[in-house]
Amino acid sequence: MIIIGITICSLDLSAQSVLTADDVVKLAIDHNYSVQLAEQNIKISENNAAKENFGYNPTVNASLGPTATIGGSRQQFGNGMEATTGTALSWAAGASVNANYLLLDRSRGIRLDQMKERLNLSNIQLRQTIENTIFQVYNQYYTIAQISENLKATEEALELSRKRKERVQLRYDLSQGSRLDILNAQVDISRDSVTYLNGSQQLENAKRDLEVLIGQEIDDAYDMSTNISYDPSLTKEAIEAKALEQNVNILLSDQLQMINQLEIDAIDKINSPTIGANAGLNYNYSQNAPGAFITNSTSSGLNLGLTLNWNLYDGGQKKILEDNAKINMETESLTRDQIVIELRRDIDNAWGNYQNALYILNVEQNSLDINRLNLERTSELFNAGQVTSVDFRQAQLNLLQSEIGYNVARYQAKLLELELLFLSGDLIDSVE
Repeated sequence: MIIIGITICSLDLSAQSVLTADDVVKLAIDHNYSVQLAEQNIKISENNAAKENFGYNPTVNASLGPTATIGGSRQQFGNGMEATTGTALSWAAGASVNANYLLLDRSRGIRLDQMKERLNLSNIQLRQTIENTIFQVYNQYYTIAQISENLKATEEALELSRKRKERVQLRYDLSQGSRLDILNAQVDISRDSVTYLNGSQQLENAKRDLEVLIGQEIDDAYDMSTNISYDPSLTKEAIEAKALEQNVNILLSDQLQMINQLEIDAIDKINSPTIGANAGLNYNYSQNAPGAFITNSTSSGLNLGLTLNWNLYDGGQKKILEDNAKINMETESLTRDQIVIELRRDIDNAWGNYQNALYILNVEQNSLDINRLNLERTSELFNAGQVTSVDFRQAQLNLLQSEIGYNVARYQAKLLELELLFLSGDLIDSVE
């Protein structure tokens, strides 16, 4: 049986203002509706895998019923005598208790094992649901964090545009600038305001999407952590080795193969004989109308018996079932081969993208540092009247684009790292 090894901790949201990615993941595992539905399926599978479903316990039933008859009769005997009754009431009652037990059925043990393996399959499917949920939550969480970082950069750009307008307005008041500089500054403030409003709405929408994944609302007072770290110990070889052993799609395929093999074994025992035992305790009483040949009668007794059932020929149905089961085995084997090939490809692609993202992150960091220095220098020259508003605006936009590019690179690299863990089957264990 597959055991999902995650400890769900209760989170004291009132004691914190920042929700980490792991905090949100734990909330999702506890409240996500897909996870809860998968857990319900496990309960059904547990019931289906009970021995009571396969004749391991005896069955007992009882019956009790009276009957009444209203009518007449005419009887002639060989000695010439005659008995006649008119409309009269006669009634009878019977009671019985019967027990049945299946002594021998060579297929029921295999069917029970098959249902136990289906229970294991349900557990693997639960793991698959949890892994998918964790990956989706991480993805959405870091999307929110990225939007938050971009919004912060936009807010800083808007504040800088307002200060620039104040500067050019002062110059104009001192007859050292032009009206055009004021208009340009006002246009840039409007553009930055629209960008900020769009980003704010995008952030609200993203948080609502996360709430759907979690299965509950998150107070707007809580922020998402923007701290990111990367695992330097990851290697492509280790990821691939783990994936071939614990990737959930491979585990599902192997489990289906086990179930298919048990199906073949069960079909092989279809025509085997079965032996059943039965026992019954019966009591019957009847009372006829006055004048009848027998006025009343009583009978009781204990019945014991054995029953042998043996299907000697089923018209070829077993052969068809066997052929179909073997085809299913071959199909699942081909499916597993396809999963392995696609998994190797996905790991190669994700690893290449991850290495590329780390390199881009380094480039974006250098670009961000340069553009910050450039804006500082341009700001000094602008205040000294040595560069135009257009030059200052361009330096401002360059910095904003660098900040956004750096944020994209940071979170893209992290998501690719999580994808590698997802492919290797280590994503659940990565939750602290």
